[in-house]
Amino acid sequence: MDLSEITGISGMPGLFKIVGRRADGLILTSMADGKTQFVSGRTNLFSTLDNITLYTTDEPAILKDVLASIRKNEAATPVPDIKDEAALKAWLEVVLPTYDKEKVHVSDMKKLAKWYNLLNAQNLIEELTAEKAITEEGKEEIAADAKKESKPKVTNKVDHSTKAHTKPAPVKKITTPRKAS
Repeated sequence: MDLSEITGISGMPGLFKIVGRRADGLILTSMADGKTQFVSGRTNLFSTLDNITLYTTDEPAILKDVLASIRKNEAATPVPDIKDEAALKAWLEVVLPTYDKEKVHVSDMKKLAKWYNLLNAQNLIEELTAEKAITEEGKEEIAADAKKESKPKVTNKVDHSTKAHTKPAPVKKITTPRKAS
């Protein structure tokens, strides 16, 4: 599973796994209770987790890195209760020391803690934060593709075998409307 397969929806609590797509919305399964439902894109906004970042004093931190940092620091500083605002601020200070204190609100911290707990209960944190390893064969294929792209093919032959099989468009007769008498 990847972060692009999990979405948060405005106005709906929790996280949802994308099961299918339709032209007017998404078919989603709730990660909390496992219910599948259709959610219209006309009335709701979807945010996949791979597109979510947190404000910092430097560059914005992507959610994948923040989840990995929470996992790394979980033994020393466990996720606090979401009702204790001071504990949430102290927790995020340890997990992401460079977070922007003016732009990251307590509601964002609560959402981050809820999302982490939900993903951790599903045992997805390790899978979502792991880097995709490329096999040796994959490296060779990538290197071969890069060489092909770096050297464009130059040919001096003109291919006369392909001719245009279209006829010229017929000439349209232009008529002027008659005057009413």
